[in-house]
Amino acid sequence: MRITHRYVRSDSHSKVIKPTRVILEKYNVSYKYQEDLKSPIPTFKYNIQFYLNEDNPNFASLKSEIDTLGLNSQILTDYEKSDYEIANWFVVSAGHYQYPQPEDGYLEKTFDLESYCGVCGIGRIQNAPFRLQSIPKQLNSQFWGLHWEYFALFVRQKTKVILERENIKGINFTKPVLNKKNIELNNFYQLHIETILSQGFDNYNTKKITCKINNEEDSNHDVNLKCCGRVKFHHPMVGGYLFDQHIFITEFDIVQSQEYFGSGASANRIKIVSKRFKNIVEKNKLKGLVFVPLVNERLTR
Repeated sequence: MRITHRYVRSDSHSKVIKPTRVILEKYNVSYKYQEDLKSPIPTFKYNIQFYLNEDNPNFASLKSEIDTLGLNSQILTDYEKSDYEIANWFVVSAGHYQYPQPEDGYLEKTFDLESYCGVCGIGRIQNAPFRLQSIPKQLNSQFWGLHWEYFALFVRQKTKVILERENIKGINFTKPVLNKKNIELNNFYQLHIETILSQGFDNYNTKKITCKINNEEDSNHDVNLKCCGRVKFHHPMVGGYLFDQHIFITEFDIVQSQEYFGSGASANRIKIVSKRFKNIVEKNKLKGLVFVPLVNERLTR
């Protein structure tokens, strides 16, 4: 596992970018530099992007010099081959290609909202098929997802057959509906994950968010909001997802976290799969899933 700082800077004058290039070349750090003199946005004419890895022996002094230029970074976790080899469980996500329909009222069409909190997003229970705008066009993707509802996972007929053949337990399938035509899609299914883990997420490296007035995100300032008091977490950006390994049930190869993750009014349980599930997907060359290995210990920096 490597902790990486990603920097991007754009400006209307190349002389503003030049000091950054001088520092990077001094330390032999590669970077991507582009000039787009035809850009309709003046401040995007000169662009530089680069990465600093914390395991670089010169990281401290290099970052100190970069900081004098006022650049901000996005901190990321890069997983190495060994991280995938030792992991037994993986968080998975799919590409997001459509918004659920109808956009002005899909919640009421798709969920039981009796326990739903519109402030934090926790509590909706799906009780009807998702409605889609059109037939999914990403033909190379066997796994497929939606904007807004990141828990929802869809598969094509080929993948459904393989998962059933491999006896993947704790799942079932339903067909989404084309919204305007009000008909079910053929050979395309939502994969429902029935197994929810016990609580076991270690949030040492991310923020706990409480649904209350003036919460940890410094939001919900309206005292008239009806906050539910429930808790969720930001997705950890540094150090990965750490769970108590004792909560995992080896009988199942795909599960959901008990905990919710997200910010603002977004809240979803994350999908976690076993190494066996990952191997099945890779063996059958089923495209569309991204695997992030769960880690076994806290990161020390």
